[in-house]
This record gives sequence, C-alpha cells and structure tokens, in this order.
Amino acid sequence: MPKKSHRVASRQAQVSKERKRKKRAQSPQRQATVTPAEPASIPAAQPLAASKPAIQPAAAPKPSAKPSAAQAVPRYQYFIADLRKIAVLAGAMLIVIIILAFVLG
Repeated sequence: MPKKSHRVASRQAQVSKERKRKKRAQSPQRQATVTPAEPASIPAAQPLAASKPAIQPAAAPKPSAKPSAAQAVPRYQYFIADLRKIAVLAGAMLIVIIILAFVLG
C-alpha cells in the first residue's frame, strides 16, 4: 500500500501533465501568422498614413462562458491537517509552561 505522500505526488504529476496537454492544445490558436510586408511602389501623392497596414491583428481567444472549477475557487486541501498540527503543538507548549510554573513556582 503506497504512502499518502506518494499518492499526493502522483496526483500532482497527473495534474501537471494535464496542464501541459491543455497548453499544447491551445498554443496553435494563440500564435498569429504574420506575413512580412513587401515594399510596394507607393505613389507620392498618397500619404503613408493613408495606406493600409499589411499586418493583420491576431484574433484574441474567446473567454469561456464559465471558468473552470480550478480557476473559480482556490483549494486549500491541507488546511485542516495543518491547523490540527498547529493546535497540537500549541497545546503541548501550553502544558509544558503550566508544568514549569508549578515546578519552578
């Protein structure tokens, strides 16, 4: 039976792999193809500002209608365990202080 830390590490590795897959799947959509502007003969009577730019802006990815569960609410899965450890340590220190007060006082 694997230890809890091994299960946690396995789960974190799995989540990391899923994130990498999502990034790879989304990366072709984010990249814009930019064609270099070829210098054409611009008539002298037409100002440079009036000419159309050769570079088209990339289409921005549409935001999803509802955010995923991981983005919406942060998870603090170790909060209760950490709080319990702090309480045990604080209680032990308090007991030691009370015992020392009776012994030294």
